[in-house]
Amino acid sequence: MQRRQKRYLLAIIAAWLILVALPTAKPIRSALTWPLYQHHPDASGELAYVMADGYAYLERLRAAADLYHMHQVKQIYILNEQETAGYNFQLRRSQTKAEVAVAYLGFLGVPSDVINTVNASTSALFGSLTESQAMAAALPDGVGRVVVVTSAPHTRRSLLCFRRSLPTGIQSQVYSASEPIKSAELSGSIWLEYVKLIVYFVAA
Repeated sequence: MQRRQKRYLLAIIAAWLILVALPTAKPIRSALTWPLYQHHPDASGELAYVMADGYAYLERLRAAADLYHMHQVKQIYILNEQETAGYNFQLRRSQTKAEVAVAYLGFLGVPSDVINTVNASTSALFGSLTESQAMAAALPDGVGRVVVVTSAPHTRRSLLCFRRSLPTGIQSQVYSASEPIKSAELSGSIWLEYVKLIVYFVAA
C-alpha cells in the first residue's frame, strides 16, 4: 500500500511539474507559442491594421509605427474603441482607447493624417474575426495588400481571419510585434490560444 501511495504521490508531483511549474518558465512558454506564431519580416502593403485590445496593444502600435517609418506601409488602421482609457489632465477630460492609441502613435512620430479608425462591435468570442470583417468593409479603393500587426501568440489566428474576410485578390501578411519570448502576451494563457485557433479554424 505504501508503495502504491508513493507512486501516486510521484505521479501528482510529475503532473504538477509538467502542467504547472515548467510552463511558467519563459523559454518553455516561448516554445509552446511557436506553433501559434507566424511572421513576415518583410511584410509591406498600402496599409497596416493593428489588432486591438489587450495589455500588449502598445507593443503592436510600436510595431505598426516601425512599419510606417521603414516605408513598408503608408497608412495605419486601428479599431475605434470608445471605452474610457483614463483621464488626460492636459485635455481636462477622459480619453477613449482609440484617442490614446492615436496619441501614442503620434508620440512615435506617425502623422495623424495617416492614422485611420475602423468601427466594429467586437464580441468576446470572435473579436478577431469581427475586426477583420470590419476592416474588409472599410477597405479603401486601390488596396492590394494588407499587413496585420499583432502579438506573437495571436499571429496565426489573426492571419486566418483576414485571409477569410478580405475580398478575393487582396493579399494579407502578418507582422508580429515581437518574437514570442519577448511578447507581453507571454504571460497570458497559451492553452487558450490553441483552443481559439481551433474554434476560429472551424467557425471563421
